[in-house]
Amino acid sequence: MTSPSLIGSLAVTPVAAYRHEKTLFAILAVFAGLFWLLLTVGTIGIVWLYMLLMYLFALFAHSALISYLQGNAVRISATQFPDLHERLQRCAGRLGVKLPEAFLMTGDGMLNAFATRFLRRYYVVLLSDVVDALEEDPEAINFYIGHELGHIDRKHIANGWWMAPAMLLPLIGAAYRRAQEYTCDQYGLACCADQASAARALAVLAAGTRRWKSLDAAAYVAQCERTGGFWMSLNELASDYPWLCKRMAHLREPMAKLPSRHPLAWLLALFMPRVGAGGPLLGIVMLFALIGVLLAIALPAYQEHVNRAAAQPAFSYGDQITRATGSYILEHSQIPGDLGGLGIAAPGSGVQGSIDAESAIITLTLKGEQTITYTPTLDDEGDLYWSCETTLAASAVPAGTACASLAATGVEQDGGWAGLLGRLR
Repeated sequence: MTSPSLIGSLAVTPVAAYRHEKTLFAILAVFAGLFWLLLTVGTIGIVWLYMLLMYLFALFAHSALISYLQGNAVRISATQFPDLHERLQRCAGRLGVKLPEAFLMTGDGMLNAFATRFLRRYYVVLLSDVVDALEEDPEAINFYIGHELGHIDRKHIANGWWMAPAMLLPLIGAAYRRAQEYTCDQYGLACCADQASAARALAVLAAGTRRWKSLDAAAYVAQCERTGGFWMSLNELASDYPWLCKRMAHLREPMAKLPSRHPLAWLLALFMPRVGAGGPLLGIVMLFALIGVLLAIALPAYQEHVNRAAAQPAFSYGDQITRATGSYILEHSQIPGDLGGLGIAAPGSGVQGSIDAESAIITLTLKGEQTITYTPTLDDEGDLYWSCETTLAASAVPAGTACASLAATGVEQDGGWAGLLGRLR
């Protein structure tokens, strides 16, 4: 886009939005609309009573800022800082924006400007630090004015409340905010006498109130080559603001080709909800909190899987040895002296088996002194059944295995199968 050569002309200069802003807005608008629709239906409209209360709370809270401006900042008018007032008028006329109420206030070292809205009235606030820094290039002040007027003209502020739920979405919410900044930079450029003044306005944000004068814009833009790394990509994807060197690159060439972001950063940013003022740091904290929650869920489940897999050979051995023992007892009318004579090899996983010569109770001892105990029962028809108990946790018992966990119930193992041989005889 070519900036106007005569800033004094009041002919409206159309400003094109950043190439992704409209698409991102449409996506977020759909999500926001669905959110409010579902919330309205789900609460039978009661949510709007709460929204009214929230609006009143926000109104009183925001009134503190407006009151502070009215009582402490300096209102810019035709008689109070007329040079700034004239610039505001010309920029508003250039962009076709209704002139908002404007104030100048100290920024306590902050180099910026901002726009806000209260009771349908817009306000633009210029911070004296940046205005004073650009005393030698007052045209650059137009960039800040135009940028804030851009937020008003594009309805970024007016749409803020109903878009807020969708703005929490990972990637898309922060991307839309960055797109807004790129768009409003073009508004600022449209208000500057030349591109160099717009670049110097950003130079102040980058280098401060004095060093900006000697900043090499081309060298600063070249720093964009570093932004494709993992860490810079991740932090930008979670941020509401593009890297400043990128903003300057877009000012110099709106369609500038910049380094692609790191693929892994895209993946991680997908789990980092936009947190606004908290910026990337809070987003990263929330990412790690999410990872912690997932690990808290996944690790126990994985450990249970590992425990079941480790116990599976012992239970399989138990099934084989009880069948063989039952057959031996029914065939010989006596309890085998040891399990080794049944011809079934124990699994090579530290499982040791023994059988009680009096009760025929079979005990398998596993690593960690955990046990699986099989107790025989003979019914009236002469059929032999085995009940199973184990000191392993219930989560370690393989699915489909009928074995009660004593760890869950605290039940003590009892006497066993007294009288089995007498009943067999």
